[in-house]
Amino acid sequence: MNNITTRLAARATLFAAIAMSGAVPLASQAAPQGHAQCQNCGTVVSTNTYKREAERGSGIGAVGGAVVGGLLGHQIGSGNGRTLATAAGAAAGAYGGNRIERNVKAEIYTDVRVKMARGGYRTFTEHGQSRYRNGDRVRVQNGHLVR
Repeated sequence: MNNITTRLAARATLFAAIAMSGAVPLASQAAPQGHAQCQNCGTVVSTNTYKREAERGSGIGAVGGAVVGGLLGHQIGSGNGRTLATAAGAAAGAYGGNRIERNVKAEIYTDVRVKMARGGYRTFTEHGQSRYRNGDRVRVQNGHLVR
């Protein structure tokens, strides 16, 4: 029994000497558990808000523009010149009316550029004004940014 106690004491002393030298981290020196770096986290580095026109109009703007343009074109000239002016006015009015309608239906988007914790950058496009500012900490969840 004395021999076992001596061996345990020698092993404990050896372990303590190695631990004190820094070769083996003590429990108090180990990295804290539960504070691992978030792999889906990052920091907002820039935001860019812009207006995007609707891809196409409903046609109401084009029809309204064609009517107004045709009426204005009809006021110019006489004979074949009047017919040509009416057609040109209708075409120009249709184009202008369509552009105006698309601009009225334009929507606001924001590109948010994020420096990820594990390296690299990702850009997320959100509908509307930016909810984030430079320096905000964010996390990617289901492909979207959350605080």
